[in-house]
Amino acid sequence: MTKSPKNADPAREAAPASWWRALAGRLFGDPATVEIEHRILNGIMALAFLTGILATVINVAIGASGRMIVATAICTFGGLVGHWASARMRNWRQLLVPIYLVFLALLAFAWITQAGTNGTVGYYFFLLVCYPSVLLRGASRILSILLTAATLAALLFVELLFPATIIPYPTPLQRFADVAFALPLCLGMTAMFVVLVYREYQRERNAKDDLLRAVTAEKEQVERSMREKQRLLTVVCHDIANALTVLQGEIALAQMSQADTPDINGSDVMSDMGSSRLERMGYACGNIDEIISSVRMLEAVEQGSIAFNLEPVDLRAVFKNAEVIFAERLARRRASIEFPTLAADTRFVMAEPRILANQVFGNLISNAIKFSYPDSRIVVSVSRQGTETTIRVIDQGIGMPADLVARLFDLKAKTSRPGTAGEPGTGFGLRTVKSFVDLFGGQIEIVSRAENEYPKDHGTTVGIRLASAPG
Repeated sequence: MTKSPKNADPAREAAPASWWRALAGRLFGDPATVEIEHRILNGIMALAFLTGILATVINVAIGASGRMIVATAICTFGGLVGHWASARMRNWRQLLVPIYLVFLALLAFAWITQAGTNGTVGYYFFLLVCYPSVLLRGASRILSILLTAATLAALLFVELLFPATIIPYPTPLQRFADVAFALPLCLGMTAMFVVLVYREYQRERNAKDDLLRAVTAEKEQVERSMREKQRLLTVVCHDIANALTVLQGEIALAQMSQADTPDINGSDVMSDMGSSRLERMGYACGNIDEIISSVRMLEAVEQGSIAFNLEPVDLRAVFKNAEVIFAERLARRRASIEFPTLAADTRFVMAEPRILANQVFGNLISNAIKFSYPDSRIVVSVSRQGTETTIRVIDQGIGMPADLVARLFDLKAKTSRPGTAGEPGTGFGLRTVKSFVDLFGGQIEIVSRAENEYPKDHGTTVGIRLASAPG
């Protein structure tokens, strides 16, 4: 009574498959570590070795001539050596051309010694053409196919003009036995070659499909994670903005209350200290507000909730906006900004007006003020080269060392620093500028000389290069 499938031994059922995979791995190479062309070469050499053995045995059995036996023996030896060398050489591609030439010469010899067109050697030329078609590349492939065709044409030409050079079969029985063996052999070898190539192709395609599925799944997971992070970021920004509004209101009330309180018994010193603290707190709140505004703007642009179209932007309006917005901070710092006189060809650039004025240029001016000393001067310049316009903000502040400039846009690096008046920094301003300049299709350039390295010539120049508006 036979066992039901439920009681079958999985290990016993898997044994034949494991044995076959182990043998295939020995003959052709492990698919996980050996590339497809290398495995095909190993398979061809194994087939040549087995075919040579069978042909030699049959030639001996039918009493073929010594030359025919020598030819099949050379095929056996060539297949064995070729498989051995292919399996052990690191740069196995060096074997491709020598192996091809050896078997081409062997077929030419067999053509002459085995009755030419009356024999079976012509069948093997079809197999030889498959070899370079699959394994060789570029010019080597084309040259080898042409060489095979030229060799066959030359052999036909020699047989036509010099028939005496072709050695016939000794007896009709030997010719019949050779043909009866060669026809199914060539059909079998061709089928095996096609199956081998097709299976390798299927294996490679399945591996690519598996990789594509894995990448797609990972991409979907990343997208889900990004959506969750964006949702969380939106909620956090909203909550921080609400708390910030309350805090800014309380700071403003405290400043008003302090201004209305009369000085009593030298309390003016304490009042100045409190005012300075309130000012720093107000400045920190302003920084947080700028960060929230930039994050919201970036998120809105990326999600498409804000129409983002590049259009000609008048730099005079951008500079006037900055002059008004930063007038109070400049006055407190006793600093000044020098704006350039714009010509017709430097006045307009392609950008989004609000983002360029506030998130980009506003950040550059804010940084220049923060890291400059009192009574300093900030210079804005505009130049045009070809179809691009570069806006530079140049300060004479504390500057940055080269290592800090190199990692300014590395999200994992800490780049925040306090300003010259102790204002807290975030390290987020220039990253925001770069994000929007990238969206404009422009580039940002930073050159800086740190004060401790260049005491007499320090400061930072930040340039943004944008497309000029067509005039």
